[in-house]
Amino acid sequence: MLKRIGWALGCLLIAAAFLPLSGCSTRSSDPVLAPDSTWVYPGKQAGDIDARITFADKARTSKKTGKRLGVTNTFEVGVDEKAYAFADLSNPFARGDRVLNFHLVWVNSQDRTIFKKKVDYQPSDSLTTLSSALSLPPGKRAPGPYKFRVYLFRELIAEKSFTLTGEAIQEEEQEGSGEF
Repeated sequence: MLKRIGWALGCLLIAAAFLPLSGCSTRSSDPVLAPDSTWVYPGKQAGDIDARITFADKARTSKKTGKRLGVTNTFEVGVDEKAYAFADLSNPFARGDRVLNFHLVWVNSQDRTIFKKKVDYQPSDSLTTLSSALSLPPGKRAPGPYKFRVYLFRELIAEKSFTLTGEAIQEEEQEGSGEF
């Protein structure tokens, strides 16, 4: 009897030792570059949720074609200017009938979060596009490369770069709050 308990305990300890090495991530750590320049972190299981990112300088679509207007990867700093990001989801119901927790995160050239938006995607939602906007006022945003990231349950599933042009500033203020 004691031999069996000792053997079972030994197996549990070995399994526990390997657990941190396996991680609990459901996503690959190696991104894949999609044709639209979105870096996608695919799910470890085929058919998992993923996203493609599109930037635009308008939050509108054509009434005739249904396509987004003002699609671009370069934005100019200016009064009342905004950058819009759209994350088009694929397979949003791959994980069953549950609420999905997304974070849409804007990142500056120093890899600091400057704005983030939390979105709870309900099983009853019919739209498969998440959106966020970033204001681009003069004197607040520094020109250079930026990124937009999409997280699902705090795991990075997609990111895409864009460029901000305009006058240089001394120091950029941080809009977003710490970690999520």
